[in-house]
Amino acid sequence: MKKVFRYHLYKKYLLLLIIFFVFLLCGCKNLPSEKDDLPKFSTLTEHDLLVNSEEIRLKTINLIKNAEKAIFIELSAFNDSEILDLIIEKAHKGIEVRILLDQWQSINSNTVKKLKNENISVQYYPAQKGQFHKVRFMVVDYKTAIYYCQDWSEKGYETYNFALVLSGSSVRTITQAYINDWAYTTTISLELPNNINLADDYVSYTVNAGIKQQIIKAINSTQSELKIYVEHLSDKEIIEALIVAKNRGCKITLVLNPSSKESIPEALLDSQIDINYFNHPQTMGFNLAIFDQEKTLLTSSSWTYYTFVINHENALIIPSPSIAKKIIDTLQSY
Repeated sequence: MKKVFRYHLYKKYLLLLIIFFVFLLCGCKNLPSEKDDLPKFSTLTEHDLLVNSEEIRLKTINLIKNAEKAIFIELSAFNDSEILDLIIEKAHKGIEVRILLDQWQSINSNTVKKLKNENISVQYYPAQKGQFHKVRFMVVDYKTAIYYCQDWSEKGYETYNFALVLSGSSVRTITQAYINDWAYTTTISLELPNNINLADDYVSYTVNAGIKQQIIKAINSTQSELKIYVEHLSDKEIIEALIVAKNRGCKITLVLNPSSKESIPEALLDSQIDINYFNHPQTMGFNLAIFDQEKTLLTSSSWTYYTFVINHENALIIPSPSIAKKIIDTLQSY
């Protein structure tokens, strides 16, 4: 018995010794680290979130004025005469300007005509009939971008809305998305410079069907609290995901545009999720969700079939407690 015991003890120590030398040879860098498992939060601060049209418009004008190389603009509608004149001025000074707009917005016709008369590159996104172009952002000098919830128009300025200023790696992703959209409209190609170094900001950008996938993924991973502010909510799968989240104990705050009262799906009405309505003198002009007070998802339109299947739309996923807190604090009275 003693021999058997000693034999097993010897095997045990030999195995431990082998494991020790394997780790020693491979290096500690291959060992799991608690730091690697921590969630990665963006370096964005509350100052990068712009609230309401006056602040957003002022930041937009300042960025355009300070542009040195290029200005790429993608909007649904654009007829702000002051910004238009400023863009023409910058183009005449040698700044590369490219603009994409929705062909179904009638207010764009005069803007496009004026830009073409000034030999400035402007195109309509080639949407099919019934398909609207709702992508909204501006990229300046390949290193700064603004994601907009509304257009540069009187109608857009009248709404209560947000915008987010970006200066990290997501700018490169958004610029590449612009290059792809531009290539879809014309044979004149654009190229993204290779010598632009941007720090990782952990902000994700997605379009079209990818938006719905990100929404459902975020809902399914929510641990305790979910705040949703959208103009309309009718997507069946998202409603089902919300019901599952509620049943597992998540606290859900749902705020809709008052104009959606008559078109709320029965599944949502029967879900026992409390439905509130945006209470502000200005029209609701944003669509967003906040997950566990840590991550914010901004979408270009409501959460409907048209948004995810028909239109050309975009969204940002922002892992930033400070951005989430500012939105919560801003909207808590509404």
